[in-house]
Amino acid sequence: MHAIDDNLQELSKSMEAMMEGITAPSYFGSSGRDSWDPPVNVYEMSQELVVCVELAGIHPGDLDLQIEGEILHIRGHRNKPDIPDPAREVSVHLMEIDSGKFHRKIPVPPNLDFSASTANYKNGYVWIILPKRDSENTETTI
Repeated sequence: MHAIDDNLQELSKSMEAMMEGITAPSYFGSSGRDSWDPPVNVYEMSQELVVCVELAGIHPGDLDLQIEGEILHIRGHRNKPDIPDPAREVSVHLMEIDSGKFHRKIPVPPNLDFSASTANYKNGYVWIILPKRDSENTETTI
């Protein structure tokens, strides 16, 4: 049982350290009350920062990616899933798939080459690649 307690204590310390690094309430800004927030993963490698956004069902034309200052803005809109036969009577038992507009704000370090950034959509995920300006193997904390 001690191993589980140790793991939970370690996790608790990690979570506290992470929360201390987040100084503003809108650090990973969200869309607001009238919209939804797609899940995001942020990875850092020696040469680049990679942002993965889960956006199944979105059309790439409904997505807007912009960098303003040191903030990556991910905006867009996702329509509700189409019911297979809308002419038939439908009762909703569970509805968990978010739709409508969204806007995520991801802080990014200043040492990125935004002009060389790329994005692609594959299997419901948008992958945003933000290369670092210098090719040194230095990591930045976001």
